[in-house]
Amino acid sequence: MSIKEVPGLAKLSLGAGFVMVLAAIGAGSSGLGLLAVFLLVGAFVTTYLARQQRAVTADPWPWPPDFRAAAEALARPIDPTPRRLLPLPEKASLVATVATTPEELSRLIAEKPAAWPWAVFTSVLVQRRNGVQARLRACVSGYQPRPGAVVTGQQYASTAYRVLTDVGDRVSQLEGFMLSPAFKGAFGADDDTADADAIVAVAHRLMDHHDGFLAHAETCVQTPVQSAALDLVADMNAFTLCPLIGYQQFIPTMCARIGEAQELLPYTAGGTVVALDDVSLGMSLPDGLMERIVAQLNRFTASGSD
Repeated sequence: MSIKEVPGLAKLSLGAGFVMVLAAIGAGSSGLGLLAVFLLVGAFVTTYLARQQRAVTADPWPWPPDFRAAAEALARPIDPTPRRLLPLPEKASLVATVATTPEELSRLIAEKPAAWPWAVFTSVLVQRRNGVQARLRACVSGYQPRPGAVVTGQQYASTAYRVLTDVGDRVSQLEGFMLSPAFKGAFGADDDTADADAIVAVAHRLMDHHDGFLAHAETCVQTPVQSAALDLVADMNAFTLCPLIGYQQFIPTMCARIGEAQELLPYTAGGTVVALDDVSLGMSLPDGLMERIVAQLNRFTASGSD
């Protein structure tokens, strides 16, 4: 490791330690000598830890294939029409479909065909998500600094820490909302007891959280930084994509469930209950990503100037 790679505090400890060594030799003082040893040992330990942190982040983080494929899907709009091997049955027209325009959504709410509550919910999700397609594509494109003053690695680390905290808080809020009485109550016990206005409201609130996650992703990839912080920018980009990828997997799955209802409901008799697989909005971090981010945050915090 060159002297340039030694953290600032370690450089001070090294300098002070060597000065005290010379002073201790000249004065014949064992006390100064012992203090010098402590300073030198502390400097070497700090330098070693800094070197270990650099080793963790020496190479670009390898995006797992499934994570990369999910991120690539963010660059494309969601098509709510399921792929089918066989044509729909004739009575499928009596079952709701996902509306891709506000006009279609208004008609869906007015006519209320079979399975309309979940079709209304999914329609709002699809329209809100596709409405920010350009912003999603920009985030998946990686670092693209907006005009403005370039920040240091330490300053960007402060931004990154704030984003990490805010994303964690928003995930907790989202979980609580989806388990709330308001969310489940909007759909009622069946099509006859569901409330269209309440369903639209909960769907919009769900997508308000999506917009919040998207804003965090934009902050991380659009903040102008010094070159030393570019690896941290790339890793924070991957981190902030994780909640968006969760939505990306949730919404098409909801579209698929509506498609399954179109295939199954025309063959059911009155009063028959059709059970479809549950759909959950899950968010997970790829292995090793958070460890890299923490190591880089520690490096910039310890350096104090990068």
